[in-house]
Amino acid sequence: MHAKLIVFSIIYVAPPIFKVPYGVGIVEDEQGKRMLVRIKEEYLNALDTGLEGEVREEPLEGRQLNFFYPAK
Repeated sequence: MHAKLIVFSIIYVAPPIFKVPYGVGIVEDEQGKRMLVRIKEEYLNALDTGLEGEVREEPLEGRQLNFFYPAK
């Protein structure tokens, strides 16, 4: 699903179960629906509010999470 990054934060300190750093953010889709997303480490340097990209549901730690992938 196509979405725009509204706000984000980079996590540097987390419980031992999580590999840091990673990002979390809120995105908004074309219909105005907002959702929480996880952002992988390799995309952290490209982050900016208003950044467009795709949201994909993927497994992590035994559950399904929404991940944001910036457009290239």
